[in-house]
Amino acid sequence: MVRLEAASEAIRTTFPNGLVDVYAGVTALGNPGVLTVLLALVYWGYRREGTATVVGYAFLAFALVLFLKELFAMPRPPESVMLVGEDGYGFPSGHAIAGVVVYGGLALEFDWFEEPPKAFGAGLLALSVGLSRIVLGVHYLGDVLVGAALGLVVLVAGHSLWRDRPAVGYGLGAVVAAPAVLVSDGDPQTVALLGSCLGGVWACRTVTPLPSDPDRAELAFLLAVGVLLALGLVVARGVLETNGPAQFVLGVVTVATILALPASLDRLGAFAVVRRLTGRAT
Repeated sequence: MVRLEAASEAIRTTFPNGLVDVYAGVTALGNPGVLTVLLALVYWGYRREGTATVVGYAFLAFALVLFLKELFAMPRPPESVMLVGEDGYGFPSGHAIAGVVVYGGLALEFDWFEEPPKAFGAGLLALSVGLSRIVLGVHYLGDVLVGAALGLVVLVAGHSLWRDRPAVGYGLGAVVAAPAVLVSDGDPQTVALLGSCLGGVWACRTVTPLPSDPDRAELAFLLAVGVLLALGLVVARGVLETNGPAQFVLGVVTVATILALPASLDRLGAFAVVRRLTGRAT
């Protein structure tokens, strides 16, 4: 009853199976890896304080989902209705909560609700990600609705209680991720999330972000360094995929690196060198 199986079937049959690549592309917008890249780019090149806050919301939401998935241990829809392969438990939907928290969080922290087109775009993205999970047959409607509701709760609580203190969001994520590690018997994904939350706490407590207004040359240099570091971390994650302790360390390093990279490059004098090379030395 809670999962609304009949309604889920009605939604699935409304959309043609021949567009599975389109649905998969939409659902990728709620993938944790894709969202990590998106938020890193926004943090480096746009608005750092607000983006760091949204990442904190997202980590708390991810930790909550992983804990609840293990707690309820509800299966996904049968493979016969799935258009793509998916494993793990199905309730609640992690993609749905991620879409609401990330796209809704960006709209909330960047004041997009004062600009209707941007607010509409963020809402449409969140809705589309959740709907794609039903159409692909990997979640029931109830999974998506509960995930979206949890995302709204995280957003409202975070924006009301700790929006100017992103470290609180990361810390709460760690508090929830710790029991999630226990109930999942040390699942590497959950262990990595715990490390990511702690990396965020460290970075927020020790690094003061630079103003996010680099010129094109500085931004290009920052993105180049960030991409190279990210590729190295992705390779390391793939090689050590089943190694829980290694995933924990990589989680800490990944988030700490993303948040600390601009200030670290500035302290090392890298941006000053870029300015000299481009004729902008002061």
